[in-house]
Amino acid sequence: MTATTSSLAYRQTTFQIIGFDRPAIRRLNFVGDVTNSIPQGEQCRLTNLSFEVNAGVRVDGWLTVRVQDERQVATISRQLQAVRGLVSVKQLESGTN
Repeated sequence: MTATTSSLAYRQTTFQIIGFDRPAIRRLNFVGDVTNSIPQGEQCRLTNLSFEVNAGVRVDGWLTVRVQDERQVATISRQLQAVRGLVSVKQLESGTN
């Protein structure tokens, strides 16, 4: 039996996200909406996530995704732009491995 290794190149991209959480009984709806906007599967993985809530309303954070296809980065950016409460999303870095 021979083990095989995948030679697929992945692209890793980090996004800086600023937004405002909506008032609700359950906090951090904004962060949940952000994470739900990232498709999960073999071709796209959320690899790092860090958010901080300031004054109970403003949310600042970063998320890193690993994708197989450059077009997926543009799709993720569009999906993040559609999140309710989003102020800005900026692509910070990219690399392949």
